[in-house]
Amino acid sequence: MDMSPLVSGDVPIVSQAFSAAGLRALDADTRAFALVGSFMGHFALLEGGINTALAQFLGLKGAKAAILTRNISFDDKIKSLRALVNLVVVDPVLAKNFDDLCKKAQTYGATRNIVAHTPFRASPITDGVEFFAIEAKSKLRVPEMDWSVEDFMSRIESIREIDNDIRAIESRILQNFAAALSELRVPLFPPASTDEPHSE
Repeated sequence: MDMSPLVSGDVPIVSQAFSAAGLRALDADTRAFALVGSFMGHFALLEGGINTALAQFLGLKGAKAAILTRNISFDDKIKSLRALVNLVVVDPVLAKNFDDLCKKAQTYGATRNIVAHTPFRASPITDGVEFFAIEAKSKLRVPEMDWSVEDFMSRIESIREIDNDIRAIESRILQNFAAALSELRVPLFPPASTDEPHSE
């Protein structure tokens, strides 16, 4: 089984025919599913780029990369990438730009979780989608969440920009990254004490 497209960034491109006019030509129910599906599809491409970056930064290929990225949550992938870049990249501007992009991606990860796990319907008040979201962290809350076609298009475009920018910076960071990482000596535990234990 060839898994290289899954970890190389060589993924199918979502159709460029996706447009506000084309979406509004659909009936409301079909449009709602098309909007949610497109948001999820574009986010999946972003996560594919994150998978590629994490695997390449750690020098992993093939099955190793696929297994690692499949079994880590999106949030943990982002945290790992941020820590790796902070540890190795010496250019502070480049490191900050990458970190800022990762934080934007992390925000969309939280939004994706809501979209993926929330019932929805064609909106009765806009041309988009009404989500029946529930928050129950410290208090129970039912936020209003209604995205128009333009709201979806704006969020999808933002996801595409984050994905493209991460891939562009990644190519600059990758040079000698694995070698630099392997040469680091990080003391994970304090050295063992050589002092003789003393008695009371």
